[in-house]
Amino acid sequence: MAVRAFDISDASSAPLAVYERAPRTRRDARRLRQRHAVAGIVAVSIPFVVALIVLGVGH
Repeated sequence: MAVRAFDISDASSAPLAVYERAPRTRRDARRLRQRHAVAGIVAVSIPFVVALIVLGVGH
């Protein structure tokens, strides 16, 4: 459970408005999960592709 702490010592400040984000829809969550999966696969595969290119040029 999240706990929010507000500094209320300054009485002259304007009242704070807390805006909660709406929960993600299943479609948005799936799209975000797929985007992260693709980014992870690309991040892991790039060093291998570069190594293959270096070995091919050096051979």
